[in-house]
Amino acid sequence: MSAPAESPVLEVRGLITRFHTDRGVVNAVNGISYTLAPGEALALVGESGSGKTVAALSVLGLVPPPGSVEEGEVLLHGENLLDLPDRAWRDVRGRRVAMIFQDPLTSLNPVLTVGRQMTEMLRHHLDLGRDAAERRSVELLERVGIPDAARRLRDYPHQLSGGQRQRVMIAMALSCEPDVLIADEPTTALDVTVQAQIVDLVKELRADLGMAVLWITHDLAVVAGLVDRVAVMYAGRIVEIAPVARLYASPRHPYTRGLLRSMPAFRGSTGSRLESIEGAPPDLTLTFASCPFAPRCPLAEDRCHEELPPLQSTGAGSASACWRWGSVEP
Repeated sequence: MSAPAESPVLEVRGLITRFHTDRGVVNAVNGISYTLAPGEALALVGESGSGKTVAALSVLGLVPPPGSVEEGEVLLHGENLLDLPDRAWRDVRGRRVAMIFQDPLTSLNPVLTVGRQMTEMLRHHLDLGRDAAERRSVELLERVGIPDAARRLRDYPHQLSGGQRQRVMIAMALSCEPDVLIADEPTTALDVTVQAQIVDLVKELRADLGMAVLWITHDLAVVAGLVDRVAVMYAGRIVEIAPVARLYASPRHPYTRGLLRSMPAFRGSTGSRLESIEGAPPDLTLTFASCPFAPRCPLAEDRCHEELPPLQSTGAGSASACWRWGSVEP
């Protein structure tokens, strides 16, 4: 008899998040579901406005007004975080689930030193004294590759480079060794060399600490060697999810194929034109009774404009929300 599969550390079920605005209701996240196993890395990818960041903020109860999570469950080791009272969230954020935000310059407090911001989290969650928290902060900064770490504790965020600020954010996120690390576009504002360093750093720390990683990006190239699975989002929905190698080799949704074909190739013919996805992302104040990608899809047929396709299995641990997934060629 085979051993039972390991229980997921994080399970998101039917998550729906909406923003009630003067223009109408923005359907930002529309019933997404996924699991994250201990030590696993999953990427959420898609164009800007596809719902990736809102989906991540929903996990941590950080959706800003006028937004709110209206349906679904976020289970951390089987406990539904959405049922927690406000005060209980303080023991989850940073301690059990941590987040690296997209822009560290706006996420770090500009009037507090790096040391003050790091030690505050350690003293709250781990009940460390001031000296112990400072020693732990120096160790964390050294671990993420910041030289002269003890001196950097006295610096303010504006005194650091973009790469150093991002490393401080990573150190803060890892300070309490969370079960889940959410990284929201952590390399977007960095140059290519620093991007590679940050990706390698997260891979190394994930292996050392055994934490699960949810990596959010619009760049499929970044996640190629970083994650185990990829979930592609469009119009607030997951339209394809697959192991990373299978997704690259054999996408089963036209939107995924379009994203892959829009990436520059490092090998092969030179001078070839990159493909683009025609049209624009849909208006999320609309509700969709049919495939939201159909107006931009080269494979769309009548059924695509009439029925909303479910996320259905395509084999080998993969699924696609496309009526014509069998017709999608790499």
